[in-house]
Amino acid sequence: MTGDPPPLEVRLPEALLVDFHWAADIPQGGQVRLRVPAEYSLLMESGPMASEVLAIQRLISLARVASIHTVWEISAWDSVSENPALYPLLSVLLALPRVKHSLEAMGSDTPLDISAARTSALNHRLAKSAAFASDIVLCIEGVGTSVSADLYNPSTLRLHPREYFESMAVDALTTNPPVGAAAQRVYEHASLLGTILSELIENSEMHGRLGADGRPILDAGVRGLLFRRVKLFLPSPKALKGLPKIQEVNCFEASIFDSGIGYFTSYTRDPLTPNTDLKFEWQVLHNCLERHYHPELLDSRPSHRGLGLYEVLRALQALKGRIEFRTGRLYAYRTFLDGELQAQMRPKAPFAHLAWPEPRLLDVDKKYLALPTEHEKLVGTSVRILVPLD
Repeated sequence: MTGDPPPLEVRLPEALLVDFHWAADIPQGGQVRLRVPAEYSLLMESGPMASEVLAIQRLISLARVASIHTVWEISAWDSVSENPALYPLLSVLLALPRVKHSLEAMGSDTPLDISAARTSALNHRLAKSAAFASDIVLCIEGVGTSVSADLYNPSTLRLHPREYFESMAVDALTTNPPVGAAAQRVYEHASLLGTILSELIENSEMHGRLGADGRPILDAGVRGLLFRRVKLFLPSPKALKGLPKIQEVNCFEASIFDSGIGYFTSYTRDPLTPNTDLKFEWQVLHNCLERHYHPELLDSRPSHRGLGLYEVLRALQALKGRIEFRTGRLYAYRTFLDGELQAQMRPKAPFAHLAWPEPRLLDVDKKYLALPTEHEKLVGTSVRILVPLD
C-alpha cells in the first residue's frame, strides 16, 4: 500500500518567473511546496526583462489546482512581512486564502501566523510620496470580500470614475521623474497612460470578478494593479552598422491582472478546452479588442465592452511603449520601444498616411508574426504596459 506522493518542491521566484512547465502534470489536489529563499530580492532583480505579473497569473493558476504550502526562510519573511506591497508576487501569495505558510528554522518547519502581513497587503494604498521599485493593490473576491480603496470608493463600493485613474497614472508616472527633455515628454504623455489604465481597470472589474455562471469567483479569486520601475536592456537604435550597442532603458510598468474567465469565455460564453482551435482563440482575442475599430464586429450584450485596441496602440505609439496580453493559451504583444524590432503594421486608406498602427497583436515567440503560439493555459488575464522614462 502506497501513501500520497511527496509534495513537489520548487523555489521562488524563478519557478514562476522563468519556466512553468514543471506544473503541467500536477493533478487536482496535488501538493506543492513553494520555498521563499533569503536571496529572493536578488533573484528577482537578476531578471530585468521578466514579467512579475505573469508570475502572479501563474501562481493564481497553480492555486486552482494544487494544495500550496509556502516555506519561508527567516530573513525573507522578516523583510516581506515588514512591507508586503514591495513584493507584489509574495503579496498575492499572502492574500490567497487556502495557502499554508511555515517558517524554516533549525532544519524544521514551524507554522507561521501571516494574518498581520495579509491584512497589511490587503489594506495597502499606493505610495504617492516616493517611487518604490514595486507597488501593488489587491482585491479579494467572495466571502470576506476585500476591495482596494485605490480602485473603489469605500462608501459605495463602486469603481472610481475614469478621471480618478487618469490622475493616479499621472501621479505614479511623474513621481521622481527624469529631468530635461525626458521629463517634458513624461508629463506630456502621462494622461495617455491614464486613459489606457482606466480602460484596463474597467474591463477587469467587468470581466475579471465573476465566473462563467455570473457568481463571484471564490477559488483563488483575486484582482490587482501593479506598478513597477524596471530596467530594460535594448539594442541602441543609433548604433553604427556592424557595431551593436546596448542601451539601458528605465521604464515604468503598469499591469492589471485578474483570476476571471479570460477573454475567450467572456466573449463566447463557451469554455476554453484543449480542443479549442488556437486560431479561433486568437481571433476571439482580437474581436474583444477591436470593437471600436471594425464596425462589423457588433455585440448587443450590455455586459460586454471592448478595450479599444486601436486607441490603446495609438497612445502607446506616442509613449513609445509596449503592451503584453496573457490570457488562456495566448501571449500577445505590440511594441513601440526604441531598439525593439517593430512590425510596421499600418491601417489601409484612408488613415495609412498618418502612420497609425493597425490594431493587430503579435505573438511573443514569433516576434513579428500575427500568428499564435500555444502557451500553457492560465487562469484569468494579465495586461502589462511598459513606458520608457528616459
